[in-house]
Amino acid sequence: MKDLIKNLLAIGVTVGFSDREAFVAKVSGMISDYQKDPAQADKWAKAIAHYLEETKDDYRMQRAVENSITNSHLPDKRSIEDLTKAILHLSQILNDKRGNNV
Repeated sequence: MKDLIKNLLAIGVTVGFSDREAFVAKVSGMISDYQKDPAQADKWAKAIAHYLEETKDDYRMQRAVENSITNSHLPDKRSIEDLTKAILHLSQILNDKRGNNV
C-alpha cells in the first residue's frame, strides 16, 4: 500500500492537474487493482486528487508569503536581537533608578 500511495503521488505531480479527469481515471485504474470495488476506487482517486490540489494551493500560498516577506522592509533577525538587547538594557537602567529612589 505504501508503494501505491507513492506511485499515485508521483502521477499527480507528473500530470500537474492539466487534465484532472484523466488523472482521476488513471488513479482509479491503479486503485482498482488493489480494490475490486470500482466505486470505492473512484472515491479514493477523487480524494487523492482533492488532497493534491489542496497541497498545490498550500504550496502556492507558502510561496506567496515567502515572496512578500522577502520583498518587504521588515527588520531581519539581527536587528530584532539588537532591539531586544537595547530594551532589556533600558529596562535594567529604569529598574536600577527606581531602586535608588526608594
